[in-house]
Amino acid sequence: MVIPRSWKNADAVAAMRDFLRQQPPRHAAVRDLMKELLSENPYSRRCAADLVRRVSARQPGILQKYADLLIDLAAELSDADWQPRGYIAQAAAQNLSTHAQRTRLESLVRTLLEDPRIAVRAMALETFATLAIAEPTLRDEAMLLLEHSRHGCCALGSRARRMLPLLLAAEKTARPNPPPSQARDLGAPQLHPKLRV
Repeated sequence: MVIPRSWKNADAVAAMRDFLRQQPPRHAAVRDLMKELLSENPYSRRCAADLVRRVSARQPGILQKYADLLIDLAAELSDADWQPRGYIAQAAAQNLSTHAQRTRLESLVRTLLEDPRIAVRAMALETFATLAIAEPTLRDEAMLLLEHSRHGCCALGSRARRMLPLLLAAEKTARPNPPPSQARDLGAPQLHPKLRV
């Protein structure tokens, strides 16, 4: 993977397309990406983390083999590496396959949700919602977080508005909808009218 001197959105999109254009299982591309992700060079690491995030969002599970490594790396990065840490946490959430892995990442994400930086909290909010899609026990809490953030600052609000429909869709497929007359009797959560599917 060749990283340009100035990593802009166009560079990231081009790198993602190049990566995904390669024939699966993409052993060489994945090896190069992981090498850059583990690099001592902060710039290379940040660019690789952005690419890992983008590739994983486009094809969830594509780096499932490296899910534990992604969790470990996100947990080990220093506070100065907040951006790669957030990107890697987002990528990890897209590649987890077990409850144990999701539980491990959840503890890190809960810490990031308390970070004073809005950008870190926004990435953590998206990651927590992604975890909640796969873990029904987290959905009520994630729904409250998203609803609370929906009208907040721009970064948090846009993440909340993007993740709410995904979380609602997961909830809808998980439990069948009772007839409207029974919804109140079954204790179904009463959602804001804009959130109803």
